[in-house]
Amino acid sequence: MAEAAKAEFPPRSYEAVYILRPDLTKETAEKVANRVNEVVAREGGTLTLVENWGRRPLSYEIQHYKRGVYVYINYLGDGALVAELERNFRLLDEVMRFQTVKLSDDPEVTEVDSELVKFEAIEPAVEGEDEEITLEQELGLVPMARGARPMRSDDDDMDNFSDDSDDDDFMNDVRGDR
Repeated sequence: MAEAAKAEFPPRSYEAVYILRPDLTKETAEKVANRVNEVVAREGGTLTLVENWGRRPLSYEIQHYKRGVYVYINYLGDGALVAELERNFRLLDEVMRFQTVKLSDDPEVTEVDSELVKFEAIEPAVEGEDEEITLEQELGLVPMARGARPMRSDDDDMDNFSDDSDDDDFMNDVRGDR
C-alpha cells in the first residue's frame, strides 16, 4: 500500500537548516552529515543540495554557546522522511537547533549534481575564537581575558586627527578678532 501511495504522489521539495555545536571536530560534523545522508536514502528521498554556511553568531545563547555551525540542506521526499530526519536531529547531541520548510509540491529538480551534495566540514574553532568581549569588559569595568582586544570602530580612531590651525580661526571668530 505504501509503495502504491509513493508512486501516486510525486516527492515534495523541502529545505532544512540545522545548527551544530561550534566546538565539534571535523570528523564529528562529517558523522552528522553522513547520518543525514543515510536517513534521506533509507526513506527514499534525494538530497539535492548541501551547504555548510560555517561558524556564525547565534541570535541568542543556546546551551551556553554564542556561535554555531550552520548547515543548509535541500531534499526531495515525503512527510515520513521529514519526520524521520527531524527525529534524528532531536537524538543527536551535536545538533542544537533545526528547522524544516516545505518549498513546493512540484519540484523542478530532475537530476542532481554530485558536487552540490558533498558535505564540506570546517576546521574546529581555535581556542579563544568564540570569546566575545562584553560591554562591561570594553568599558574596563571587568578584567578582559588574556589576548582579548577591545572592539574599536573606525570612528574611534584618533590616528586620523589632524591638528590644522582651524582652532585659531574658531577662537578668532569667538573673540571677534578678524
